[in-house]
Formats: sequence, structure tokens, C-alpha cells
Amino acid sequence: MEHACQCPCGTNQFSAQGQPIVRFFCHCTICQDKYQAPFADVTLFKLPAVSLPEQATTYGKYKRFVAIDRGICDACHKPVMAKMGEGDKGYAFISTRNFVDPSALPPSVMHVFYGTRAADIDDNLPKHKSWLSSQWAFVKLLRAAG
Repeated sequence: MEHACQCPCGTNQFSAQGQPIVRFFCHCTICQDKYQAPFADVTLFKLPAVSLPEQATTYGKYKRFVAIDRGICDACHKPVMAKMGEGDKGYAFISTRNFVDPSALPPSVMHVFYGTRAADIDDNLPKHKSWLSSQWAFVKLLRAAG
């Protein structure tokens, strides 16, 4: 299955192939700032499954350690996608709102960095508050996904 994606202004158009690894809500302060929202709804794919929007996207890291490379549209200055790692061992973090048809995506399975949340969320999903518990939750999901 091909998932069509684009930044909010449509300048960056790209696609993701196959089934995503996981969908989650991120409450880190960087996501709150970049998305101008209390949290980001993120869908994770293996990096090779995504056609990268490089032409009008500026990538940058906003933390020193274990940082993902966040891509911001040069035209609308909104998040396009983020990437971590390279090649077959890399991952693509795509804002769920950047999917043309988000209804084709699985539901979110957890909240990460919930300790820095801007607002409480009333749902039954696991809420990982600290950096360490958020990272551990990712490691477990990635190991289970293969």
C-alpha cells in the first residue's frame, strides 16, 4: 500500500510504502514548538519505505544527543517529516496530519515524553513520562517489529 503525504502547503510531496511500524503521540517540547500544538501525532516507517522530500526541506537537529533530524518545509515552515539513522537501519517519523488519507493508518498505541505534556489526555493508552521510559518503549516496539 502506498500512502501519499505532503506538507501543509503541498510544496513537499512524498510517499510511504507498506504498513507503518507504529503510530504514537509525542509530547516532547520540540514537537510542541514545531507543530504549535500540545503534542504531535506521529506515524513511524522504516526509512527505505519513504521517498524523502529533499527538494524544499531543510533538516536540522534541535538536541545534542539521540536527536532526530527534523525536516521543515522551506515554503510554509511547517514540519514535513523527521528521520533517524541511515539506510535500512533508519526510521522516518511522519506527522499523521501530513498523510493525504490518515484513515488508512493504524490507531496510536502510546504517548511518549508525557512528562512534558502541555495538557492532560484522557485515554487508556500507556503514557511514558520520562526520556528513559519513552526510549525504552520505542526499543521494545522496534525489536518486536523486527
